[in-house]
Amino acid sequence: MRLFILGGRVIDPGVRLKRPADVVISDGCIESVASANRSRVHPAPGDRVLDASDCIVMPGLWDLHVHLREPGMEAAEDVASGTLAAAAGGFTTIVCQPNTRPVLDNPDTLRRLMAVIEKKASVRVVPAVALSLGLRGGRLSRVAELARLGAGALSDDGRGTRDMRLLGRALRAADEAGLPVMVHCEDHALSHGGVMTAGAISRRLGLPGIPAAAERLATERALGALGRYGGRLHVQHVSTRGALNAIRRAKAAGLPVTCEATPHHLFLTSAAVGQSAGSCGPDANLKMNPPLRSARDVSALRQGLADGSIDAVATDHAPHTSQAKQRGFMEAPFGVTGLETALALVLRLVEEKVIGLGRAVELLSSGPAGIMGGEGGSLRPGAPADVTVVDPSARHEVSKSMMHSRSSNTPFLGWKLRGRVRWTIVGGRVVWESKKMGGRRF
Repeated sequence: MRLFILGGRVIDPGVRLKRPADVVISDGCIESVASANRSRVHPAPGDRVLDASDCIVMPGLWDLHVHLREPGMEAAEDVASGTLAAAAGGFTTIVCQPNTRPVLDNPDTLRRLMAVIEKKASVRVVPAVALSLGLRGGRLSRVAELARLGAGALSDDGRGTRDMRLLGRALRAADEAGLPVMVHCEDHALSHGGVMTAGAISRRLGLPGIPAAAERLATERALGALGRYGGRLHVQHVSTRGALNAIRRAKAAGLPVTCEATPHHLFLTSAAVGQSAGSCGPDANLKMNPPLRSARDVSALRQGLADGSIDAVATDHAPHTSQAKQRGFMEAPFGVTGLETALALVLRLVEEKVIGLGRAVELLSSGPAGIMGGEGGSLRPGAPADVTVVDPSARHEVSKSMMHSRSSNTPFLGWKLRGRVRWTIVGGRVVWESKKMGGRRF
């Protein structure tokens, strides 16, 4: 059986393709991408035809930073619900983070998770395993063995590695295994106890602050380790101008470093926390780590998207139950969801002329795929048939009812966005189809 995607505007940054074209899929791979001409299309019995008129057809989206919460925190999310949310958001591959319960730091836990993924996932899932045992920053994980079992990266997400010698050993071991090292850059001596960005708003609200320097200094140390030990470093959720400038300098010096930014750090500032404060305090759906920063930081990140300093947009999808987020801003856990709003928010950056459409697709597909060294991120003939088809003009309002994640702790509730996923295709199979009254999985 073949799958025909007809009449869409195909955008594939990897081959600099940006024109109306028909995409033909066969045996799970891209068969051809040719100028749109329905007179040349001859489906056979059993073939499926998707009318992509007025839609954008792009390589399947990748998200480098997702918390599926399984094992151990399935009340907030699990493999089935998280990957369904990913499919609804247009993502065909996601990288899940290791701060689960138990931590994803050993072969047995990885094997069990891979078995669940095989059985329940709607999209491709690449596990990032813990850099250190228990994410405690002491002993290095069994990198080579975990890589052989299917790990796609090392990560210290949620904790941050304080010992640069340990980070150096991780960089070398990961490099030997062909994996990138993903780091959460935070100087805990400076950020300890903080719940939002330090400044006038945190002081007015009486909330302990996290200074921007906590990210910058930790980023500079991680880059120093990269220069000393080698390997490949990926800096997660960059949120400050200072950290981004440090990464720019490292890239200019030839260091193999990449970085990502999140939609919430590209659209929201710490002022939103102050504006949300009511009798019960600020909205905990605005509490994440790193925290929302200043308008100058947001402007710097947007410039980083445009000039190529930032390599990918990733969601840091971090679901929490409503009960957990209702504990008050001080006690609520850090984290927000993002899988189902990311694409429309990046398209808003195009509307605002921050970036062009081709760059938007690159940041969500070929950019992150290249960081992971994956086969995806392209519609070249022979490539895996991972495709996202989006209607860029479809309007919707972000609401809890539209969420397929088990949790709805998004800071964008009530936002009116444009751009909805029409179809998500993984390995030539339609795993998500949007309908006027919602969507359904297959």
